Amino acid sequence: MSASHFHPLRAFGFLCAAQIQFALLDAAAKSLSADMGIPLIAAVRHGGQVLLMALVLGPRLGLRLVATQRASLQLYRGLVLGGFTLFFFSALHRLPQAEATAINFIAPFLVMLLAGRWLGERVFRAQWLGALAGFAGVLVLVRPGTALDPLGVAFVLATVACNVVFQILTRKLALTDGVFATMFISALLGMLSAMALLPFQDVLGGWPQHVTGQQLGLFTALAVFGALSQWCLLRAYVESDASFIAPLLFVQLVWSTAAGWAFFDQLPDAVSFAGIVLILVSGVATMLWMRAQRKERA
Repeated sequence: MSASHFHPLRAFGFLCAAQIQFALLDAAAKSLSADMGIPLIAAVRHGGQVLLMALVLGPRLGLRLVATQRASLQLYRGLVLGGFTLFFFSALHRLPQAEATAINFIAPFLVMLLAGRWLGERVFRAQWLGALAGFAGVLVLVRPGTALDPLGVAFVLATVACNVVFQILTRKLALTDGVFATMFISALLGMLSAMALLPFQDVLGGWPQHVTGQQLGLFTALAVFGALSQWCLLRAYVESDASFIAPLLFVQLVWSTAAGWAFFDQLPDAVSFAGIVLILVSGVATMLWMRAQRKERA
């Protein structure tokens, strides 16, 4: 990226906006999950993004909004995104928001380590050390005797698996397909996969007895934040580059902890907080080291 197109303050602003909306989106999903099944919540979350992209980008892009050179990879990415949403919302129903988000952040470490085999990228010793520190933080969170729900932990680990595959597929598709097409196709498939589970809604948490004004507001928040957060994240990458953005992604842990405290009065205990900090520090340190290595090789 040329200096004329590198605007770190703008990128940081867009990234913070995206992360705050991610935290609010997760909080809305967690709140709704107390009264209804996850498939409906996931369908609304992805449906909102599909609707907004169709209305805003459809007239300009037309069929380019669904154009792809690698249909099979788009199919897999969309289904994995659907699984990611269903599993993570299920985890949020059973776990505090901060802990669920923190465990999910072992995915970037796994992507980094698997990139050597799947993407042909070199993995250095420092990256392995950072990954081990991140995993240690997760073990602190799910330590024996913790109050975390085992099924909730299983759901978030399934989320991690989906997240890893999702990120690998995203890197592969970035070489051939447009960003908007990838975002739209994945959201559409995520919505359809959630809708396919709606016939089982009665056994997966049930339907709302009646939609209250508060629930309607939360549904609206899901749709709006789901779409705008993706747009803000994309704008952050337009204003900067991946090496600048990557270390800042872990700041999401801060916003999720704040949202859990503000909306659910849930704060990690001292040991769990130490685990979250360990994941945060190891992630930022590893990404900064990777950025320094890229500059040396450039």
